[in-house]
Amino acid sequence: MSFDAREPNRTFDPQVMHPGFPHGRVPPHVLACVGEAFAAALCGLDRQLAEAAAGPAALRAQAVAAMRAETERLEHLGVQIQQVARVLAGEGLAAVERFDLADAARQAIAVWNAAAARRGVTLSGPVEPLAVDAVPGVIEQLLDLALEHALRIGTQVDVDAAMQGQPPRPMLSLHVQGVGAGDWADDLHWQLFVLLARANGLSPQRMLVGSTVTMMLGFAPAEDGQAAAPSPAALPRTPIGVDRRVLLLEPRDITRLHAHRLLQAAGMRVDATVSLEQARAAIHDQVPDILVTGVPSDEDGCSALIEALRALQPRLRVIDLVDDDSAFTLSLPHAGMPGRVGRRDLARTLLPAVSQELDAAWALQG
Repeated sequence: MSFDAREPNRTFDPQVMHPGFPHGRVPPHVLACVGEAFAAALCGLDRQLAEAAAGPAALRAQAVAAMRAETERLEHLGVQIQQVARVLAGEGLAAVERFDLADAARQAIAVWNAAAARRGVTLSGPVEPLAVDAVPGVIEQLLDLALEHALRIGTQVDVDAAMQGQPPRPMLSLHVQGVGAGDWADDLHWQLFVLLARANGLSPQRMLVGSTVTMMLGFAPAEDGQAAAPSPAALPRTPIGVDRRVLLLEPRDITRLHAHRLLQAAGMRVDATVSLEQARAAIHDQVPDILVTGVPSDEDGCSALIEALRALQPRLRVIDLVDDDSAFTLSLPHAGMPGRVGRRDLARTLLPAVSQELDAAWALQG
């Protein structure tokens, strides 16, 4: 559950606070936060400039230093926005890698230590290593946004990286103590953090307990240890499913990697693609039996892809990947309705859904 500082007694689901959005699109409220952040900062600079001009010479040097620090902050914010925009636009897509999340957090803290000291904020980081599958550059951006947000609202920040939840999955947590009652719920850095995280298939949350705000970032379960995905021997390898071809279209790196590994381990041949352009190129080599898509199937581009696929494979089945945790429905091809599976529960639901779709389409085939 999350909390709104403007209504401290009200809690609500983060999906309501930050509804899902198509990959690469920026919700209007985030654009409004960008405009507000720069307008407020520039108004403050204008006021400081006027006061410095009218004040004694002894204070002008201090005013100039303060204004220089603020312009540097605005410059850094501009770079952060550009970086987020490039990721959302799919520019320079990097590969998902396995790396130590705790080490990444410690490196980010080292960058922010000097700024934290100037603000009188104490920073501490995780000790135990924690392996995650993610895009390192994106996680670096997320840590940068989260730490700046934390330093702006609290006096002590403790960063943790550990397995949490049931089933356990990697979780990055920032516990921010000494939070006042200021109107920081719509802070731009938090909005950018949520936007970037969800575009990469990660699960951001924020909650308040007393004067401590906890920000959490959930990752897909790792494929070893307690959070391991089912072993290949335990996965369904029916005669119908084995060697069937799956076209996986998913812009979110973490979800695409997780789904690809599950399907491949079950004996299916998987073409994993990031965009509609890549998906169209993939069908030149092999025609899929099923399309698993994180791009909504009712969007024009995806609808056109499905029509082209059905012309090549009349038995084609379609499953939409959605941000609804409880989603698990089979398709009704004659009614033009795809199946639906929630992204956050792929280890439990994806293979049963794909298997049942293939059974329905090919069970009677000789």
